[in-house]
Amino acid sequence: RLRTVTGAAQEVAGITRTHGLLHIFLSRGSARRLFWLLLFVAALIGCTVHLAKLVQKFTEHSVESQLKLGSERAQFPDITICNFKPASASLIRWNIYHDYLNKSWGNFDHWFKEDTKKRPQESDESYEYRLEKVCKKLLDVMWVSGDTRDISHLDKTMLLSCRYNSEPCSHRNFSLVQTSRFWSCYTFHPDPGQSSSGSGGRGAELDMVLFTDETEFVDVASATSTSIKLRPIHNRLMSKPSRRCSEPPIETINYHFSNASLNVVTKAYSKSVSDFVVEAQQSILHSNCGCYSHLLPFSVNTSDLCYFAPPQEWITPSDAVLKRIDCHDHWFEHAQRQSDELAKEFQHRMWCQFTQQRPWQQSRRWPPFSAIQEIWENLMVPQVRHGVEFLPEDGKVHHIYRNMNQSRQYSQILPFLNDDDCMSFFCNHSDKDYYYCDTLLIQLYLKQASGCIERYTLSRSLASVSISLQSPAADVYKEKAGYHWTEALSEVGGTLGLWLGISVVSTFELLEYFYILAQRCRGGTTGSESEGSPD
Repeated sequence: RLRTVTGAAQEVAGITRTHGLLHIFLSRGSARRLFWLLLFVAALIGCTVHLAKLVQKFTEHSVESQLKLGSERAQFPDITICNFKPASASLIRWNIYHDYLNKSWGNFDHWFKEDTKKRPQESDESYEYRLEKVCKKLLDVMWVSGDTRDISHLDKTMLLSCRYNSEPCSHRNFSLVQTSRFWSCYTFHPDPGQSSSGSGGRGAELDMVLFTDETEFVDVASATSTSIKLRPIHNRLMSKPSRRCSEPPIETINYHFSNASLNVVTKAYSKSVSDFVVEAQQSILHSNCGCYSHLLPFSVNTSDLCYFAPPQEWITPSDAVLKRIDCHDHWFEHAQRQSDELAKEFQHRMWCQFTQQRPWQQSRRWPPFSAIQEIWENLMVPQVRHGVEFLPEDGKVHHIYRNMNQSRQYSQILPFLNDDDCMSFFCNHSDKDYYYCDTLLIQLYLKQASGCIERYTLSRSLASVSISLQSPAADVYKEKAGYHWTEALSEVGGTLGLWLGISVVSTFELLEYFYILAQRCRGGTTGSESEGSPD
């Protein structure tokens, strides 16, 4: 058998391209054979170590990053405007607002009675803080159960001026987005026919003058001119063990815009990790309370929310409503504590392709004192004269301000007519806190009443906002495999050739050796016998 093995090896060694084997089997002297054997073993060890390094390099999944500046077309993002104060400061001065709270809700006298009582030895500061939390819960109940659009900020009164890429835009380009935190927000949609880039090769730009109603917007302060420049970057990441991400197709959410215009009714948004976390948190609440939270994004009717109270229970809530609210508060805190764990669980759902906006923001004091009168005459007075909010001709159903005989736009200008002579002229010496004023007289002489304006107060209710793309082109950050399998195959071939002189052909020679060996072992012949026998 030994002669059979060595005979087959010598036969293959005579034709193989693996030079070490050739010298081992064909060398005549024992010293030469030993030398080549030791050299071949050393080369085999070196080749094994080298191949192990290559395998380690391949399994590390190294990533090569590339950043291309201004290489793709930039798209103007969705811009949503939210006011920090959910209720309109100018509207809540009206008697009709307080009448609504009294007649529809009984001023919440029968809600959370135990929580509104001061506890023994409780400090005034602690009691006041607890009352603020109760007040927030009452507002949440009112938002979930009723319709707060009448007393929150309206797009028509908020938007004094709007231009997109130097072309006029209006409240019709904004869609209502309702949230429990801000009540009424508005998302901008450009007209389909409007240019997607600014003039002179600049990026798209949205310019607005806003009536802030004596409060602040998110990221924008009153009495300022704010410029926000966005530099988008399109990310194309590669999924790897240390950071998993999802390739298309990705699950989407179809958002239905309320009060949408310009045929913008729905829009599909790709789900993010936070969306999956929210769904899991809502599932925790529903499984324990049988209802959903209004403090998280939801896709159910408001009647399925834990804070919902039917109209017949607005004045005196039932025990079932209060228990459902208590259950929500308990399990919502539990779900919030699970946020980090849930985020890790759904981390692999992160998109591999997404766009980031890198903002650069600059603000300055605005408007100048000299511009107040111009803003009053050109932007605010026309709104009051042509405003129809709350009037029958506005075409909307109102749940709080029904059967009104004056537009909402009046409410936003009356607080600035602080001069006693002006108020006595327009309001006939009535109590100006509740605005029993002659609307026809105001409409007739409003433009000439610029001298009655409390200019400093008005300036604190205005803001100028400019949001633009820094360039019509976006940067692209792309990741690709730093060590591709084709490169690994080439390096493996080079390593085998360097250390052992092995190639793909040599591999087939090794297979041939085992084939010859098997044939001879089966036939019981040696190499010499085989050579002397006929084919």
